[in-house]
Amino acid sequence: MWMRRRPPLVSVVITCYNHGRFLPDAIDSVFSQHWELSGSFAPQWSPFEILVVDDGSTDDTRAVAKRYPRVRYIYQSNQGLSAARNTGIKKSKGDFLVFLDADDWLYSNALFVGLEFMQSHPEVAFVSGKFDKVDIDKNLISAEGKDFAQDYYLRLLEGNYIAMHATVMYRRELFDTFAFDTSLNACEDYDMYLKIARVKPIAHHTHRIAAYRQHGKNMSGNIPMMLSAALQVLARQQPGLRNEAERQAYDRGVKFWTEYYEGEMNRQAGLGK
Repeated sequence: MWMRRRPPLVSVVITCYNHGRFLPDAIDSVFSQHWELSGSFAPQWSPFEILVVDDGSTDDTRAVAKRYPRVRYIYQSNQGLSAARNTGIKKSKGDFLVFLDADDWLYSNALFVGLEFMQSHPEVAFVSGKFDKVDIDKNLISAEGKDFAQDYYLRLLEGNYIAMHATVMYRRELFDTFAFDTSLNACEDYDMYLKIARVKPIAHHTHRIAAYRQHGKNMSGNIPMMLSAALQVLARQQPGLRNEAERQAYDRGVKFWTEYYEGEMNRQAGLGK
């Protein structure tokens, strides 16, 4: 059993742009990771590294990160989320990678669940899970996540069922080939999922492993940008569609994204239910 051998190293890349006030929750959540053995939690688990990639913040992000001696703080001029994640990839050393936004956090089982799955399924390029949507005060808004056991590429054509990037654990070797697209202002994670799922096996589990904080300044609140980016990312897949099932899933995806963000625009304008 893999836990009896030297555990692999997991790199948790926390990207931060002016979210210093939330950053302690993200960092502390990684330090609070546990092994779950025989139905109970074992002592805190340590074979991980934390990298905070500061994408040109003007708040106290640096000071907050520096309070944690075990955190590797990396500053770069503001280049966007994709560039920050790519920097984290280059500077990290882990066998597996998890990308956590500074305003979100991981539940204490997140790394254990991801590692157990990836070690048991060596053919899988990445695995995703479920999450909770919470408000700025950490109150639960809704439990999010889908139950899928197959046809992941088709499901991604139909929409981004993963939704929260921190629920994904990647194998490091993927990034010998793939990188986050710095030309995208949003949906760079959705673009990555589609590109990988097109050529490699991926998977999804049913564990709830992270919290996605809604605080009014999330990138997802920019509806016109999100709609444009989602359709742009999806359109990149159209030339490579191989059969009628994929073409139908693609059409459903265009319809889904258009209707979803039109509904969000109406809701923001106070026109929806």
